[in-house]
Amino acid sequence: MSEPNFHLGREKVRWERFVFFFGLTAALAIVSSCGSSTTTTAPTITATCTPTDVTVLGTSQCTATVTNTSSTLVNWSVSGTGNGSINTTSGLYTAPSAVPTNNVVTITATSQAQSTLTTTTSLTIEAATAITAVICTDPSGNQVSVVSSNNTLACTAFASVTSGTTVPVNWSIANANNPKDTTNLGSISAQGVYRAPLVPPAGQTVTITATSQALATETMSVTATVVFGNAVLSGPYVFSASGRIPASNAFWARAGSFTAGGGALSGIEDTNQGGSPNTVTTQRNFTGSYSIGPDGRGEMQFCEGTTSACPQGGPASAYFRIVVVSPNQAEIIEFSSPSAASANTTTGGEILSQSPLVSPNSANLSGTYSFIFSGASNTATEESVAGEFLANGFGAISAGTTTPPVPGEMDINAGGAVALPATTYSISSNGRGTVTLNGLTFSFYPVSPSQAKFIEIDPVPPSVTTSSVLVGDAYKQQTSLTCGWGPTALSGATVFETSGTNSTGGAPGVAIADLGTFTASGTTGAFTGASLDENSGGAVTLSTTTGPLSGNYTVGVPCGRGTLAVGSNTYVFYIISTSNAVLQETTSGIIAHGLLLPSTGGPFVDTSLTGSYAFRLAGTDAAGTGGNREDLLGQLTSAGSGTGLAGTLDLNDFGATQTGVAIANGTYQPNPSGTLRATVALPVAIAPSAVTRNLVLYMVSPTLFYALDVDPSPAGTALGAIYNQF
Repeated sequence: MSEPNFHLGREKVRWERFVFFFGLTAALAIVSSCGSSTTTTAPTITATCTPTDVTVLGTSQCTATVTNTSSTLVNWSVSGTGNGSINTTSGLYTAPSAVPTNNVVTITATSQAQSTLTTTTSLTIEAATAITAVICTDPSGNQVSVVSSNNTLACTAFASVTSGTTVPVNWSIANANNPKDTTNLGSISAQGVYRAPLVPPAGQTVTITATSQALATETMSVTATVVFGNAVLSGPYVFSASGRIPASNAFWARAGSFTAGGGALSGIEDTNQGGSPNTVTTQRNFTGSYSIGPDGRGEMQFCEGTTSACPQGGPASAYFRIVVVSPNQAEIIEFSSPSAASANTTTGGEILSQSPLVSPNSANLSGTYSFIFSGASNTATEESVAGEFLANGFGAISAGTTTPPVPGEMDINAGGAVALPATTYSISSNGRGTVTLNGLTFSFYPVSPSQAKFIEIDPVPPSVTTSSVLVGDAYKQQTSLTCGWGPTALSGATVFETSGTNSTGGAPGVAIADLGTFTASGTTGAFTGASLDENSGGAVTLSTTTGPLSGNYTVGVPCGRGTLAVGSNTYVFYIISTSNAVLQETTSGIIAHGLLLPSTGGPFVDTSLTGSYAFRLAGTDAAGTGGNREDLLGQLTSAGSGTGLAGTLDLNDFGATQTGVAIANGTYQPNPSGTLRATVALPVAIAPSAVTRNLVLYMVSPTLFYALDVDPSPAGTALGAIYNQF
């Protein structure tokens, strides 16, 4: 019975295997049936370039789309020679510099995965649009080629002016006279707006160039002349001026500060009129206006005692002529009103930009200061005061002592040093300070932490009708030591100048002016190469006649005070920095004051005087005993050849004014021995007849020259400075 059971089990296994085989066969049939119904998609490639029209040297970005390959990357190529180039991987096409014979260029994209997969596209090469004109206009739309300080010209490059078609360009500027000179040219925007510098560049002309953005060789240039304008003066300034009142010959001085901008100004001032009666006015408000001409000469006027507008050309209480040296300095003389030929006062001075570091607090007077004041005594005679004081920055000035040495002394005329007592000072919210030095009361206006302008404001004593009138400057001594000066205080080439009166031999005081130089040892108190030119009331003594002079100097009695002897002339000086000092003459019979400055850049050669210059001279004319006060200022140009000096000056001759006086065909001659000295002859058309003013120049630096009038009697005297503008 067991056998049959076994037989039945084997039969069951066979059946199950059959069922499995049948199912597998059916599945394979199904799979085979599905595979026979699918299709394979072919790879594709397309390419485009944007833009399709390209100007010579222009670019077009080409892109490719690749499908159904293992990579979408392509290689780019351009057919033919002279058809431009293309970056093989990025597809950036650059057109050739000239239109090819066939201006349609074929660009090919080749698949990196399948080299047989390629496509092409085409670009059309166009010639660059020619620039036919560059036109610059002022803000009013007028076509001009002259632009003044900080003003603008809007420049446009045209393909056709008549149709107004413009060319996309890049703008650049250069010095028209010296392309290598990249300084002080102004600026130009991407839109072609040129903004002039405050001071004209060397040569006064800039080249404005438009370069086609499509073709670098397609350019056109125009020139623009840059001149001075009102914008050259902007911001806070401090000023001082002194001289005489023609009606009484009394001494007159003013000092103050103002803020300028857009041709208008407002400020405060102190004035002091000597004589009888003596009149002192303090903290007087004023408004004003100014106008600067192309050569830097201009007009200024004050409406004093008011806060109302004071437009140029309208009535005012004080009128001036000015000449701009830079945005930081202008020279000034008082002048007549436009409707008159005579001025109420004859004075000269300077305007200096006030440092942003100046604020209304006592810290603006901190350290040891050397000062030089000049004017008239209470007997209406010439007066000179030189000295030094130590301010602590908190409103206190120390008493001058010898032991221990503390700066604080002054020399009045040739009377010797007098110790200053301790005192106080203050600076109010309007920036004006007050101080009393050895019984003399001053107001002062800080120019910077290193300089301030002073004017005496002492009221008239009840028992007299006049008091002294002093005006001048104080300069911070540049040393870290309270009393740190010695023989090294004077070192190297040095130029000095003084002016005042000479009453030698008991004669009435006549104007005297000296200009000289020496080279200090810096160690022993000795110097070499000393020379001195002098004009004393028209009696001229030239250094070329006297020859080299001997002399010596001492420093440190006890602090920054020193003595100097040049030939028979003697001086007291107070050091500011190395070879820079305030100077007072102590020669018997002479009351004079001035400055001593280090000289750099010498010797004086023809090319030392190259460019445009502002100048101011002050002295006396030939009228009367000792002459009457005379002030001149103007502008001068020099080509650096020794000839062809030309310019214009304004003159106030003791109230009689002339403006626009021509200077033509002037000459100068440096000393043949290679010194700092040169002689100048300036033909000037001063009414009633033209004259030639003969000057001696001493080179302080390439941008500053001292000038002495050496015309013999009856031409009078004059001393001043010539400043480089550009």
